[in-house]
Amino acid sequence: MTAADRSARLPLCSDISLAQGEDPVGTAPHWQEVTVLELDVPVWAKVRDVANWTPEHHQLFERLRGKVEASGAGFGLLMSAPARRGQPLRVRHYTLGAGGYMRRDYASDLPQTDWARGLTDTLLEPQNLHAWDEQSVPTGPDIHVCTHGTVDAACGRYGVPVYQHLADAGVRAWRTGHFGGHRFAATAVELPSGLLWAHLTPELAEQVARREVPPAQVARHLRGFSGLPPVAQVLDRDLLVQRGWSWLEAHRWANVDGDDVTLHYDWRGERGHVRATVTHDLLSVSNSSHSAERSDVRQYRVAWH
Repeated sequence: MTAADRSARLPLCSDISLAQGEDPVGTAPHWQEVTVLELDVPVWAKVRDVANWTPEHHQLFERLRGKVEASGAGFGLLMSAPARRGQPLRVRHYTLGAGGYMRRDYASDLPQTDWARGLTDTLLEPQNLHAWDEQSVPTGPDIHVCTHGTVDAACGRYGVPVYQHLADAGVRAWRTGHFGGHRFAATAVELPSGLLWAHLTPELAEQVARREVPPAQVARHLRGFSGLPPVAQVLDRDLLVQRGWSWLEAHRWANVDGDDVTLHYDWRGERGHVRATVTHDLLSVSNSSHSAERSDVRQYRVAWH
């Protein structure tokens, strides 16, 4: 029996997560900036193929690593298939601010193989952006659905139908490469709100995008707000449930001291903060649909002060 045959018989990691009742909150990565590269699907594998990176590619990621270590501010890198295959390189750059992220779009005449230039100019040398053609930014959400089935079969199985349904329904959706958390397939990054979603169905994804469902009803599908560290995402979800979708307009930031979390906010003229102790249990989950390996993940509990 080949490795492929063995992995084909394994249950999908997202099915295991659902069966275990895993709460996904606190699993959103913490990003101060997000760069979205519009790349054809075959290019995704080339970006991820570290073994064939050029010296310039290695140097780029060393510089990015240094930026994160120096500032403590993480960044997101998303790869989304453009509307037309083979078009020149385009990037969307998001920076964290009040009420989520501010988006700016840039087009170039560069081939997509120059994807490193997009990362350099948005994340490291923004003064270079004057050479790009800044585009108008459309209103409304962008739903980036992971459909990267070659990384994990669950994202192909569940992500593709969600993407197709959203596109057919007129929601601006993007086929997007792996960004972590395939056990939550169908998983999506929603920008500019900065919310990450878990275990979406096609119908639920549309309801979430159009805000046709109350937050309380979809709370267990929320991985968190990427503008906050993981433990603060737990508090933020509770406030979203209490205050409704308008809570996403708030400027939110947090202080974390061990298990003690203070979430500050500026919302509709009201400035305040809430405090809580956030502890956790551990749950053993499947890491991949292609391996039987498991790991322990945190399941958070909140004790409000």
